[in-house]
Parts: sequence; C-alpha cells; structure tokens
Amino acid sequence: MKDFYGAIADFTEAIKINPDYADAYNNRGISNYEIGDYQQAIDDYTEAIKLEPKDAKTYYNRGILRYFTKKYQEAIDDFEKAADLYQQQGKNEDYQEVMKMIRKLKN
Repeated sequence: MKDFYGAIADFTEAIKINPDYADAYNNRGISNYEIGDYQQAIDDYTEAIKLEPKDAKTYYNRGILRYFTKKYQEAIDDFEKAADLYQQQGKNEDYQEVMKMIRKLKN
C-alpha cells in the first residue's frame, strides 16, 4: 500500500524548499487525487501549470479531476490544451487518448 499522506508531506516540504518545483506540485496533486481530495489536487495541478505551461500531462490530470467534479466545460478546456500540446510534441498515442475524452464529453 502506498503512503499518499506521507508523500503529500514530502512534496509539501519540497515545495517549501523550492516553490518553483512544478513536479512537486504535480506529484502532490496525484497524491491528493489518490486520497480523494480532488479540489486540493486541482489546485496543485493549477500551480504546476503556472510553472510549466507546456506540460500536457498536468492539463490532462487536471481535466480528469474537473470531469470527476462535474466541471465539464473546464475539463474540455484542459483536455483540448493537453491535446494541442501532445500534438505539438509528437505524442500521438497520448493525443488520441485525450481526443477520446473530448469526444466523450462533447456527446
């Protein structure tokens, strides 16, 4: 079993040491998602995006949580941004996966 609470504490400490550490926010967001704290996870992903605006996976992760919290238009916006970035980066499989989510939400 993974210690998500311990991971959150560790990532929080890393952020205190280096507030510009986007991966720490992203990873803390994943841990918050795993414990069901969706709003804190969204906040963490938002901060990671501010620091690394070309990280498609973070937009995708935030889109998933916005979908779970029934913020469908915001989820679509995140998925569209992720799709654009994946396409620019030549990550075709990831692009196709995100496009499936977009189509699902728009139907």
